[in-house]
Amino acid sequence: MSQHASDLDFEHDGHHQGDGHPSVLFYNIIAISLFVVTALEVGVLYPPLNEFSLYFKVLLLIVLSVGKFAIVVAFFMHLFFDAPLLTFLFAIGMVIGTGTVAILINVMPAPEHPLQPRGKPAHVEAEPPGAPPAEHSLLLERWRVS
Repeated sequence: MSQHASDLDFEHDGHHQGDGHPSVLFYNIIAISLFVVTALEVGVLYPPLNEFSLYFKVLLLIVLSVGKFAIVVAFFMHLFFDAPLLTFLFAIGMVIGTGTVAILINVMPAPEHPLQPRGKPAHVEAEPPGAPPAEHSLLLERWRVS
C-alpha cells in the first residue's frame, strides 16, 4: 500500500523509520551545496575569475550547471531512490532532447550581427532627405544621353 509523505512518522532528528530516504539534514546539506555552486556560477562574472579566457569560463559554467542539474534531479526529483528503469528512461529523454538542441544549433545559419541595421549595407552612404533615390538618377542620366 502506498503512503503519502504526510502520513510518514518522522523522529525528532528528521530520520524516517525504514523508508531508505535521507534525513532532513541531508537535504539541507544538498541545499547549501547548491547555493555554493550557484555562488560560484555568479562569481565567474567577477574578479578574479572573469580574467580567465572565455572558453574556460564557458566550460566551467557548463560543468557547474550539469552538476547542479544532476544533484537536483537525483535527490529532489527522487530519481536516486526510484527504480533504475525510471532513471534510465529520464536519462534517455534528456540525451535525446540535448542532442536535438545541439544539432539544431549547428544546422541553423548564423544570425547576422545584432548591431548591423537591417536594410542598407553599412558601406552605402545615406542620401540626403528629399533627394531622389540613386537608381532614379541613373535612369535620368540614360534618358538624357539618348
